[in-house]
Amino acid sequence: MRIRSLIILSMVGAAALIGTVGGVAVFTQMAATKYLGLTEATNVARELADTIVFKPSDGTPSLLERPEALNQFLELQHGRSQRDFVVVDRNKVIVAHAADEEHKAGDKFEHDPGNEVGQTLEDGIPRKFVDPEEVNAILAVPIEQGGKTIVGAVLLEYDAVLNAAEQRTNSMLWLIGLSAVAAMLVAALFAWVLLSRFGSGLRDMMRGMQALAQGNQMMRISHGRKDEFGQLADGFNTMADQLASARAHIEDIVETVAEGIAVLDAHGRIASANPAAATMVGRRADKIVGLQWDAALKLHDAKGGDFAGGTSPVEMALATGRQHQGEVRLTRSDGSQVPVIASCSPLSRSEGGLVLTLNDISELRRAEGVVNERADQLAVLNRELHEKSETTTRLVKLGELLQACVTFPEAFSVVGTAMTEFLGGLSGSVHLTSASRNLVEEMAHWGDVRSSVNQFAPEDCWALRRGQEHVAGPGMLTPRCAHITENGKKGYVCMPLAAQGETLGILHLCEPNAAEKPQWLAERQQILRGVVDTLALALANLRLRETLRQQSIRDPNTGLFNRRYLEETSSRELRRMERSAQPLAIIMLDVDHFKQFNDTFGHEAGDLVLKQVAATLIEHARDSDVVSRYGGEEFALVMPGASLEEGAQRAETLRQAIKQLHLAHRGRTLGTVTASFGVAAYPEHGAGWAELTNAADHAQYDAKAEGRDRVVVARNNAPGERPAIQLVPPAKAGAEAKG
Repeated sequence: MRIRSLIILSMVGAAALIGTVGGVAVFTQMAATKYLGLTEATNVARELADTIVFKPSDGTPSLLERPEALNQFLELQHGRSQRDFVVVDRNKVIVAHAADEEHKAGDKFEHDPGNEVGQTLEDGIPRKFVDPEEVNAILAVPIEQGGKTIVGAVLLEYDAVLNAAEQRTNSMLWLIGLSAVAAMLVAALFAWVLLSRFGSGLRDMMRGMQALAQGNQMMRISHGRKDEFGQLADGFNTMADQLASARAHIEDIVETVAEGIAVLDAHGRIASANPAAATMVGRRADKIVGLQWDAALKLHDAKGGDFAGGTSPVEMALATGRQHQGEVRLTRSDGSQVPVIASCSPLSRSEGGLVLTLNDISELRRAEGVVNERADQLAVLNRELHEKSETTTRLVKLGELLQACVTFPEAFSVVGTAMTEFLGGLSGSVHLTSASRNLVEEMAHWGDVRSSVNQFAPEDCWALRRGQEHVAGPGMLTPRCAHITENGKKGYVCMPLAAQGETLGILHLCEPNAAEKPQWLAERQQILRGVVDTLALALANLRLRETLRQQSIRDPNTGLFNRRYLEETSSRELRRMERSAQPLAIIMLDVDHFKQFNDTFGHEAGDLVLKQVAATLIEHARDSDVVSRYGGEEFALVMPGASLEEGAQRAETLRQAIKQLHLAHRGRTLGTVTASFGVAAYPEHGAGWAELTNAADHAQYDAKAEGRDRVVVARNNAPGERPAIQLVPPAKAGAEAKG
């Protein structure tokens, strides 16, 4: 397809596209106007419905419950928006209307031919329909009370909204249409101007190109244009000038190029030679022109030996008419030899011949020697890199092992084994800062030398003080840490273990022969940094895991174990007691009238009561007991190895201790705190955890029913019966506890 046709097609396509875009814009604007009008009417109706069912906080009934006020409200809305409004109840009975003479209050609304109002009252979805009598577009929106119950519907005309929106957009639609037509006319005019100017410029260029192709190098295009075709004509004229000087330029290149170039005829005589070739040979160019090539050029093989007959690159190229290239030695007139690359390229002209190019590679050979030397250096660096790669691999393996550890002792066991491999010849230890931040303790040690005490204060270590590594030893002015046990010729370094913004402890290393090995630390600095970072991150992750574990098994308010931990631990303890034939007692207690504390004094006071009860339970518990918050104001105490009688005595002691609590919150006395207790034991009340907790729960419930503030012990029962209970009088239980 010709360029002219392409331009015409492009302009026609552009005009069609402009018209299409204008039509789409008009259609889209009309559709958007209708949609926005309906949306605006729906929003108005919803706001009206919400206002009708709104009940003020002072107890005033909603407008739906006051028909007269509702009529006044609708008349006011009609006056503002000039729309008709109708409000119907759940049965489509008209409750109120504004400026609608066709409807009366109390009549049933029957102007929805498809029962659209009834459907809206059923599913709560707004619907529009046309009143067949008034030929008006009506919108029905449900009236929802409490956000769920449909109590009626609001009907309003939305023709006025749509007409207003259409009037606002009419001017815009006209503007879009006129703009599209104007754009199409401009595109047609532009196409005509472009084609006329393009045709004349193209004809001039075609004439110039044809003349240049026919060999007329003096052809020039005369013009007075200022457009792109004028620039093309200027470029063509410049190209013609350059072609005229191209031959002279090429000859200059041949004369000045660094490579030696000699042209040989079909008989092997030198027809011409550039200065570089003459310089390589060591003779003037006019002295070698006309000579046979082998008389002017003494070529030897790459090692300086003579070529066998017919095997030199020049002889092979002359004999075969193909290109040949190879490294040779050129003997100069003074007898010295120069390594060159000889390239023989046959000429394509009918009389034959070839071009011989000689490229001096003396500098290349010297560079090869330098490269070989650098290759040896690179081999050394490669070995060092391999060693570092192996070190990195070991560090990654150490990190994987540490990340797999679940406890600090397990992690320090891995550290003690791995450090001997990483830091062979050095003794050392890992010290961890305690949770209270006032003590640093040794957790792992390796090597034969112990140069640090097991425990010390954080301020005794300069590395912890400064937050960076601290090195001391023979010939160094840095002070020695206070936790170092000797002042001899040993050298040491303390490196902080810091991760996630927290300093966890130190890594301490000792070199017994530091005076004889002044570079003992520098040669291990990189691997030591990697070990410290890996170890610090692993310890930080372990500490975070421990914190998360405590949070998962502890009640945040009281600090006691939660119910999940109690059930897991108690089931395990119950199996252990069963294997060792020992008893196990469980106490369930519930704070009496706890809701009154919250209602009277507030939830903060209730939390205070729970915390004090928890503190009392911990105070009276043994190390082997498990104390937990069972839920709400209910607590549980599991006592492995305790009999039913011991459990009852402990419960009575706890009851009295809780009753003696004197609590005050914000200057107000909270009064006496009491609790009801239920006691059960293994094996009297069952062999499973569910049976024991069920028996203790029933005993606790009966303690509540008997008047609270007492201990109830579950009785032994026949299999299948509900656990009976046995009341323990407070006085008797107290006497048993004293005894």
